[in-house]
Amino acid sequence: MSSQTDFKFFISSAFRQMGTLLRLTFIQVLRRKAIFFYFSLLGFFLLGEWTCTTSVGGETSHGVSSYMYFILTSFWSLVFLVILTSDLLRQDMDSQVHTLWLSRPVDPFAYVGSKGLALLICVVIFVLLALGISSWFSLEIPWEFLWYQGTMMLVYSFFVLLVLLVTLFSNQSLAIVSSLGLILLSCILDFVAYNQNIDMSEEASDIKKFVLKTIYWVLPQVGTVFYHSFALFLGKADPKNFYGPYSFVQVGAWIVILKSTLWWSTRHKEI
Repeated sequence: MSSQTDFKFFISSAFRQMGTLLRLTFIQVLRRKAIFFYFSLLGFFLLGEWTCTTSVGGETSHGVSSYMYFILTSFWSLVFLVILTSDLLRQDMDSQVHTLWLSRPVDPFAYVGSKGLALLICVVIFVLLALGISSWFSLEIPWEFLWYQGTMMLVYSFFVLLVLLVTLFSNQSLAIVSSLGLILLSCILDFVAYNQNIDMSEEASDIKKFVLKTIYWVLPQVGTVFYHSFALFLGKADPKNFYGPYSFVQVGAWIVILKSTLWWSTRHKEI
């Protein structure tokens, strides 16, 4: 009975800690000007719906196209998460607040995780508001936007964990540069691989193809998640292309690795 009581106390305590930490993190986020800059894109969407016109194949449509909603929301959210996640943690480290938390009055993983979770909740709110603006000016509610932005949460979660880990054990600059560099590299390499241009290339040697494919399969395929989600959103995904579905599994595995590493390292970090 005592072990069951201890386990229930641990679970209830963890939930209470996360609730308090999330509330404090939201207060911290609202004090940062970056959150208002992030939500300013909603103003662009709103203004674009009133003023923009798009011509495709001789047909003119008014407002912001659905694919622009998807592209801008995805990359805007990524940059926001990379910069603000590292900034929130660095701010605590500079003021030595993290020393108090890591001295175990609360679970250290809950402390670190609350930073990323609060920002992911901000992204969810942003996506819902973007859906609301798009739906207001559309004849039908574009539920596909919400669904495939849901698959992009894999990418968002991956970078939140990566930035937390690098910032906690190195510094903010390295976290931002490495994350943005990975986004750029992944966008280039994954575009080539997702469209199966590596195997079809006649100019590349077998060794070069092997190196590129090895890098592709080892690095997190965050670019492929975006390309496949975007293709599914437009209804143009090739059902025979297994790269897209596999990237969901691969990035999910990377999330488990980063989360496990962050959980283990916060318990062994010296103050």
